[in-house]
Amino acid sequence: MKRFACPVCDAEVHFDSLTCLNCGTGLAYAPGAADLRPLGGARGPCANRGGIGCNWEAGDLDHGALCDACALTETIPDLSVPGNQHRWARIEEAKRRLLYSLKRLGLPLVARSGNRLTFRLLADETLADGSVRHVLTGHDDGVVTLNIAEADDATREAMRVEMGEPYRTLLGHFRHEVGHFYYDMLVQAAGRRPEFGALFGDPDQDYQEALRRHYAQGPAPGWPESHVSAYATSHPWEDFAETFAHWLHMTDGLETAVRYGLGQGIDPYGPVTIERLVEAWVPLSIAMNAMNRAMGQADFYPFVIAPRIVGKLDFVHGLMARRLSAAA
Repeated sequence: MKRFACPVCDAEVHFDSLTCLNCGTGLAYAPGAADLRPLGGARGPCANRGGIGCNWEAGDLDHGALCDACALTETIPDLSVPGNQHRWARIEEAKRRLLYSLKRLGLPLVARSGNRLTFRLLADETLADGSVRHVLTGHDDGVVTLNIAEADDATREAMRVEMGEPYRTLLGHFRHEVGHFYYDMLVQAAGRRPEFGALFGDPDQDYQEALRRHYAQGPAPGWPESHVSAYATSHPWEDFAETFAHWLHMTDGLETAVRYGLGQGIDPYGPVTIERLVEAWVPLSIAMNAMNRAMGQADFYPFVIAPRIVGKLDFVHGLMARRLSAAA
């Protein structure tokens, strides 16, 4: 992500800043310009500014008073439940960071089929008999469902440990789930299945049976040589979504690092090969892991990018490079 400066006094502000702490100017993020503007422009603030701290400008007229990011949320949590407003705010903050990347890449939010990327933020439900109906985070025809319990750090960390995952974040969930949406759009609908199959495997294998087998048996030995995560081994669709999410981790991470004078000065959104991206990303992630350990924290990026994984990342990189070239 880029760095931001106050449009009035030029002091450093941040992507999610509501106010410049130096001069007191109210700020609103304009996604079209990818920059912060003084609050009070022609579009006005998002209607969720006061409730959940959304600092974006109101979007198109079709969205009413909501910004482009908040308007994608089809279902919000029940705000009568204590804590849900805070959970909603944290989820929307992560979603705005996702939208920054999608807009940066010029990725459409509506598929040719007419399916629009939308979000449902739901909670587990206790039924009359005392049983619990669990909400599963996932994607279906453009609709991303997220269990709002993921916004609770303690709950999310407990789930991460229980499932043996090295990394679990709200932004990571969003990047993974939209990977399914863009598989449908950029691979399936674009006729790229043969190339996909050669790298990721047969996407027509039974999905539910593949997941059942994965949770019963776990990943095969040696999986880190070919998959970026254990979950990626469960099915080619999940492998693509995990790889897509990691490509976003790398590009957004590298852009942020370069803007702060770190990394190797490359533009991850420019005409650069995947090998060059990995060459810049690996030493940066190693250094960040060392910094986290020095502070007593878990690794910043607990993954290894083996050569076969680079090939899969290159497939995603090619899909994105076509988008960037078309938008240039």
